[in-house]
Amino acid sequence: VNVYELSFGTVCGICAGVFLKKGAKALAFLFGGVFILLQYFSSLSLIRVDWAGFAARFESLFYASPSAPGGTRRPPNIYLIWTWFINFLTADFQQRASFIAGFALGLRLG
Repeated sequence: VNVYELSFGTVCGICAGVFLKKGAKALAFLFGGVFILLQYFSSLSLIRVDWAGFAARFESLFYASPSAPGGTRRPPNIYLIWTWFINFLTADFQQRASFIAGFALGLRLG
């Protein structure tokens, strides 16, 4: 990558990719720490954690609405999440192709 030939869209994509990857790592670290802390307190019988309630709440927030026969709910797949996220980031942004390339590079570098 020649640093002197990067377009505005590429630079924005790299910055967004690095931000997302670092933020995801920090969020995973935080949620992992909370999970371990809850499990530790539960093993000491200080609290009781309703994991079934957590799972039901997660599914109600993130699973797709019933569209399959029998009304079963579908979990989100990576393609739908990726498409939604890229459309969200590149809405009203002319340098879409260079942004996506820079975003992939930012995810790799971050």
